[in-house]
Amino acid sequence: MTAKQESAFQKATKCHICDRKYKAEETENIPVRDHCHITGKYRGSVHKNCKLKLQISPDTIKIPVIFHNLKGYDSHFIMQKLGEIIEEDDISV
Repeated sequence: MTAKQESAFQKATKCHICDRKYKAEETENIPVRDHCHITGKYRGSVHKNCKLKLQISPDTIKIPVIFHNLKGYDSHFIMQKLGEIIEEDDISV
């Protein structure tokens, strides 16, 4: 986090997900830092419970892997590395 983002987090008075204000008496719903787990970018201050509700479960959400234009030069390196990984881990295809 940058110093500017940390300052914004410290000054935040409401959750950027549900737009409700933070309350000092709600100990289980304290403000926490939210970030994208793909890019790592800070998104804002959120309630702890709101962040937990957005959690991605790998059992329910699958991310497809799509290859495009495998005739190109770069695909050679990708296929070589995949072959090495399969041999190292003894993965059956």
